[in-house]
Amino acid sequence: MFDEDTIVALSTPLGSSAISVIRISGNNSISTVEKIFVSVISGKKLENQSTHTIHLGSIMDENVLLDQVLVSIFKSPSSYTGENMIEISCHGSYYIQQNILQLLIRKGLRLARPGEFTFRAFLNNKIDLSQAEAIADLILSENKAYHEISLQQIKGSLTHTIKDLRKKLLDFASLLELELDFSEEDVIFAKRSELFSFLKDLEKTLKDLMESFSLGNAIKKGIYVAIVGEPNVGKSTLFNYVIKENRSIISHIEGTTRDSVEGEFFLNGIHFHFLDTAGIRESKDPIEMMGVQKTMEKIQESEVLLYLFEASTNEKKKQKKILHEIQLLQNKYPLKKILVIASKSDVSSFNDLYNIKSKVTHFFEISAKNHYGIKRMLSTLSNLFIKQLQEKNIIVIQNRHYEALKKSLEEVLLAHAALNKRISEDLVSIHIKEALRYLGEITGEVTNEEILKNIFSKFCIGK
Repeated sequence: MFDEDTIVALSTPLGSSAISVIRISGNNSISTVEKIFVSVISGKKLENQSTHTIHLGSIMDENVLLDQVLVSIFKSPSSYTGENMIEISCHGSYYIQQNILQLLIRKGLRLARPGEFTFRAFLNNKIDLSQAEAIADLILSENKAYHEISLQQIKGSLTHTIKDLRKKLLDFASLLELELDFSEEDVIFAKRSELFSFLKDLEKTLKDLMESFSLGNAIKKGIYVAIVGEPNVGKSTLFNYVIKENRSIISHIEGTTRDSVEGEFFLNGIHFHFLDTAGIRESKDPIEMMGVQKTMEKIQESEVLLYLFEASTNEKKKQKKILHEIQLLQNKYPLKKILVIASKSDVSSFNDLYNIKSKVTHFFEISAKNHYGIKRMLSTLSNLFIKQLQEKNIIVIQNRHYEALKKSLEEVLLAHAALNKRISEDLVSIHIKEALRYLGEITGEVTNEEILKNIFSKFCIGK
């Protein structure tokens, strides 16, 4: 996957812009650019300049002026890739970009593959694999929360935790290996009580990291919120108000929403996808039945449910039915956040809502018509996730990391069980080594070419 070619790529988007940046990395970076660059200061040579300096001059193709540019120098090892690097800031004309690129290729450089600059940074120990993936996440981040998680991981929050876990596991494995070496002398190097305590702590840390994945994955892709309830309780009116568009049909006729309608918005730095769904009720209309089925699918996919009921009914029988439906949702989806909303409060409200309020964590009275209560409801919605983000020191956002943590935990649990049953230290040691291997896959201390190809092929060219 790696060779010692000096590589070049356009790092800014293709097309016309105010400026463009052409990035070069490898042993011949500076010497190659030297051949085509003429400084505004007569006699100035790039080879003699200090790292992290910028120089004004012209790019010349023989005697033809291509552009006036700024050349930034980054010398090994103090560069992004760990190699000698040059960045040429030129004017953003497509013609200029392509002519400079073609000129550099004629001088012996090779076009970079997707992610090759970051791949070289990984190989040269400038970053580990989890930090490389965080760089890709940072580029893709479209909301504040995703951006902050990515920055946190680039700084090494996950890296330091995984390395600390691996060190402790390695110390543990070393003690077991010593005991195996001295098995005939029946020497014990580690107290079993300390080993059990260590494994319990390790299990908790791995579980905490795994539990953070559901939050991290939701923040990464956007949090899906399904608005559910019976027909004609104000779901579409609330949906249209939140996304600031008249996308759902509003009518007093029941069953106007036959399919789910999606809209998105950002709230306190978090990306939300709101889903207006068909009313849940029994029906003989095959189209409406398909809409209800679609609603059930969207409930399954969503992290949050907004359960709406109309606040204009005072019948105890109706209240009992509503409470029964809420409890069914709570029992069926214990991990989902459920906000219970009494809608159309501008018309009238229940005389006694205590019976419903006392059974739910989050209850709101709203009027989509006069906008009463909606801001408070949305504020609570975003704060649920902001609080979680603040409580978690590290948030896992890569599926690859989650799978590695899961496999590592399985091995730790097997090691723990083996110790409990006083099974041979040989077997315990095997499980510990497997746990070490899976954790090493996260940071790249243990990896293979297939994993590397899969990760870096997803990067854009020039990064």
